[in-house]
Amino acid sequence: MSKIWNYFTLSGRIAFCKECDYKKDFPPRAPTTTLATHLKSKHPEQHKQFLDQSTEVKEKSNKEKEKQMTLKRSFEIQSSSKEDNNEVTLKQMRIDLCAQTKSAWDKDGTVSPLASRSRLFTTKKREFKRTQLQDWSTAGLVVNCRIGSQLQDWL
Repeated sequence: MSKIWNYFTLSGRIAFCKECDYKKDFPPRAPTTTLATHLKSKHPEQHKQFLDQSTEVKEKSNKEKEKQMTLKRSFEIQSSSKEDNNEVTLKQMRIDLCAQTKSAWDKDGTVSPLASRSRLFTTKKREFKRTQLQDWSTAGLVVNCRIGSQLQDWL
């Protein structure tokens, strides 16, 4: 609740100033800016007190938010640094491996892990394509056999 209500009273939908006869239609959920402007122009001393009170409340809430944010932020930093460290080590391992092997074949005639991995992928891809083609050709044979047997039944 705003500290402005220390200087105004609310009766129904009308706000009354406690210092003078000022009254303002104040519907629910309306901003208190007009009331603060009245305080500033007609009652500067009360306005100064109002500003001091409202800044104290804001500072308290900001301090609480900072405390909460630091805990949350520290957890985020901790978890992200672990992931970053893992990523960096994996990248470094890949770089080291590439630096050791200049081509797909090492000097001693053995295949590097990178080359064997790509060959494995290519082989798996070919096998997959073959199985798809076999499934289609098998399905075609089955359909052709059924059509052929139906044709023989009709003849």
